[in-house]
Amino acid sequence: MPGSVRMLVLITLVSMLLMMAISVAGSEGSDSANGYTPVPIKVVDHSELFQEAGITKYEGSKSCIECHRDEVVEVFHSYHYQMASKAGDVYGKGEVLVGGRVVYNDFCTVMFLDNGNKPFNWIGYVVLKKAPQGYEDLVGSFTGLTGCSMCHGVGMGLPPSWEPSREQLENIDCIACHVDPSVYVSGPKAIGKGLKNVTKDEEGRWRYVINVPADEIAKNIIDKPKTENCLACHAYSGGGPHLKRPNLGPDMMTGKTEDGRIFDVHIASGLTCTDCHPGEDHRYSTESVDTWSREGEERGEVTLQCSSCHGEEPHDGAKGWFLNTFHDKVACQTCHIPYIAHGDWPTEYYRDWSATTFHPDKKRWKFSIPDPETGNTSEWHLFKNLEPVYAWYNGEREVYLMTDKVTPIKDSDLELDPVNGESAGVVYYVKPVGSKDDPEAKIYPFKLHRAIIPFSTSEGKPVPMKVGIAFATGDAKAAASKGSQISGIEWDGETYVTYVRYMQVNHGVQPADNALQCLNCHGPTVRRMPWPELGYGHFPEIAFTAITLGLVIAIIGVPLWYFKLRKKA
Repeated sequence: MPGSVRMLVLITLVSMLLMMAISVAGSEGSDSANGYTPVPIKVVDHSELFQEAGITKYEGSKSCIECHRDEVVEVFHSYHYQMASKAGDVYGKGEVLVGGRVVYNDFCTVMFLDNGNKPFNWIGYVVLKKAPQGYEDLVGSFTGLTGCSMCHGVGMGLPPSWEPSREQLENIDCIACHVDPSVYVSGPKAIGKGLKNVTKDEEGRWRYVINVPADEIAKNIIDKPKTENCLACHAYSGGGPHLKRPNLGPDMMTGKTEDGRIFDVHIASGLTCTDCHPGEDHRYSTESVDTWSREGEERGEVTLQCSSCHGEEPHDGAKGWFLNTFHDKVACQTCHIPYIAHGDWPTEYYRDWSATTFHPDKKRWKFSIPDPETGNTSEWHLFKNLEPVYAWYNGEREVYLMTDKVTPIKDSDLELDPVNGESAGVVYYVKPVGSKDDPEAKIYPFKLHRAIIPFSTSEGKPVPMKVGIAFATGDAKAAASKGSQISGIEWDGETYVTYVRYMQVNHGVQPADNALQCLNCHGPTVRRMPWPELGYGHFPEIAFTAITLGLVIAIIGVPLWYFKLRKKA
């Protein structure tokens, strides 16, 4: 056989083997963060200090400010207390104020009116006022709800002000973050366990009271939060465990599910929230599409990325070279977090504020999450093991601000029909900006959350809801009507919109062996990547299919051709 033919056959065989290795072999990367050692959390016993200061009852930062004034001032100015941050990444807006305090959100509508100055759904003591037939004996029961302040604001109950005062500086719940979670945690868990409750002060204002002995608190002060401190609020936000944030639920407490499966490799390996979110000066800057804190931007801080620990070329081996070289437009999360709610706890994908569902175990009504097929509202319809949606993100986002007038769009893929009322279309609350041709954009995974909310067609604005009315009585329309009255935004009593938020998926990172493989996105039949919507048309799937078919033909045909030539020789 001529030498040129032998060389061609050799090159073909080597190419085949390389492509096969790339297609089926796993990269040799590690699940660890390149030898990163978590910084230990220290217990700093304050028993003697409490005794010297005469502290016999913990009263929030009032008990701490004499020794930690600088830290208290830091927290006062932080996003965690103010719930607002200036951001320069809102597309077409310049620098604007964003955050839970100044936006209309898809989970609890509005916390404050008047640019964050007027409390609306902030704090209270919600009791059941009406119940379905058979549950009348529950009327008058505490629903376990004390308003949005249950999770938001790390405060002792007073609404935050923009300017500091002694009263405001004494309104911070320091131990929400700085006491061992075996002693105290904040958020809904604190209310449920009786660790704190609400009462009225001498001026008739609602305040939180901590029901933990001061000596227990003093012995268990920690220098930085543990994962359980953070997740006491973040894993239960939105109205229940894992309802809101994608892959931020009780599974994240240990990083493992009840049967021992890895839910998140970082937490399971011993890292804590503060290893990735260090919170220098009590500021926790973020860069996700739907999170609001950008408080580190003004100081030039860079939010930690995957590459901060794993490097810009994290994959090893033949497949690793291929991934590093040709997937620079794909975010790490896209391949390494294949599913949302892949643990023990389901998540919410939509809610309907035109109707309510009664929860006898909680002694309250709540928003409806109807069955998408039958429309049944008697139980919540939650989801597990869902594939994310994928979209380009270049670091900018579209955000609906409460001051904007907006015209709903019609989109049959996103629009939901309210159980009670009529739909005017879709309004985007938060949406990533980017495209295939954008040099700064990458493909990221998102949880697409939708909420049916009341809408004023005359004013082009969503209508705030007094959600406590809905929780206490089951009358969602009355809650919206009251919100319309207080806010001054007209509502016809029938019109709703589907409010859409893209929620970036950053947690629940899987072991390397569970990452997406080539055929998951480039397969000839079943594939999860929406190539046409991403601007590629059908080329990626056609090209990969052609390569696959070529390999099959080569695997069968080249050896036959080679032996045929050899036989002739």
